Amino acid sequence: MTQSLGIYDPIFYAQEALIQLEKALGMAGRVHRGYDAERKAFGKGQTVSIRKPSTFTAENAPSSAQDLETESVDITLDQWKEVKFSLTDKELAWSDERIISEHIRPAAIALADNIDQALCAKYKDIPWYYDLANNGSTALSDITGVYKVLFDNKVPVSDIGNLHYMVDGNLQLGLQGLTAFNQAATAGQAGLETLMRGSLGTKFGMEIFANQNVPLHTGGVCADVAGALNANAAKGATSIVVKSITNGGTFKAGDSLVITGDTQRYAITADATVDTTVTLSITPPLKAAALADAVVDLRIDTHRANLAFHRNAFALATAPLSEMGAELGAKIATITDPITGLAIRSRIFYVGDSSAVKVALDILYGVKTLDPNLACRGCGQS
Repeated sequence: MTQSLGIYDPIFYAQEALIQLEKALGMAGRVHRGYDAERKAFGKGQTVSIRKPSTFTAENAPSSAQDLETESVDITLDQWKEVKFSLTDKELAWSDERIISEHIRPAAIALADNIDQALCAKYKDIPWYYDLANNGSTALSDITGVYKVLFDNKVPVSDIGNLHYMVDGNLQLGLQGLTAFNQAATAGQAGLETLMRGSLGTKFGMEIFANQNVPLHTGGVCADVAGALNANAAKGATSIVVKSITNGGTFKAGDSLVITGDTQRYAITADATVDTTVTLSITPPLKAAALADAVVDLRIDTHRANLAFHRNAFALATAPLSEMGAELGAKIATITDPITGLAIRSRIFYVGDSSAVKVALDILYGVKTLDPNLACRGCGQS
């Protein structure tokens, strides 16, 4: 019996792909997610405005009502990713379940992995760090140290379920070997889960999860890491000019610095080469004005960027893609999760020249750092 292409429902594929996408999200499943509920479709390069979570200040009572107008953040949808494959005549005779398991699920996982890598790369915006033991043994301080940095930075550590610690394979290996993780006497049921499944669970208020996408930061190369401001820098500035550094050095996006007299650390956001002076782009913007000749201490090193963060440190925005091609013979469906805003499109179309049925899954998204002070790097061995 001839198999009819009509059984291949793009809505069904999109729904299944969205389910698999949400299951596979690593860091992306643990950050703030927003979307524009009004527009039906977007294109690459367009901007979506999402609502940033509110913050409040406790005041002496009785007080005036605080404004509930949540700040909006613009995120550029600059990532349009796709997985496309062909179904052969033999595969067209398969059941939907087999196509889902052998093609749709791996395609959705590949898209989820791409999103995860984009978010992991945002570590470069985080100026705060804690150096892990890196001496061949892992210590509990590799957890409590980054937690202390978050605590000292006034991160809401009591916000249960929204504090996470992304670790690489080396740190995961060390933590799995600690009795605090692998023995029921000290870790309870979570210890059994570590032994049976390798999961690390929640420790010291942070959900600890291993991620194969933890990036390696390669720092700049400069013999001199102490300079001074070349001129006064105004509050809110996003770049500073530094002098008194030996010529010939380089700084990389993701290196960091601190200015004497300012308790805020800053991350360098663009590569720079030292001449007589060097202009460094920074995040966050300067918290306070700084005077010329203020000492600037820079940190340049290579490390594995494990990352502890609050959910509101980063944001992921996805947007629905157009279904216009459905009017031209293709079968197209875009599915959006009304709660998370995640959107994915599936397309099925016949290519006459090659007698092949093409199936494509694609997603349009953008990522952004909302508040670099809500995260801390755990600098591990490279």
